[in-house]
Amino acid sequence: MGKRKSRAKPPPKKRMDKLDTVFSCPFCNHGTSVECRIDMKNLIGEAVCRICQESFSTTITGIYSEWIDECERVNNLEDDGA
Repeated sequence: MGKRKSRAKPPPKKRMDKLDTVFSCPFCNHGTSVECRIDMKNLIGEAVCRICQESFSTTITGIYSEWIDECERVNNLEDDGA
């Protein structure tokens, strides 16, 4: 009499890498001075510089990248207006 064939175990699920929460400030250029916080209850994300106290808040999609895009947009408007 032979043994019953055992089922192969499924491969373990890959873990998601944690996203960065600390960045450099586009205004004062200090490295790792901008901290991003997410309020999951209200679905709002906020990026705040600890050095120059600049802040930006938006919905929780790509807080830092949206802040950089907004800075570039404002800079382009100032260049066009001057």
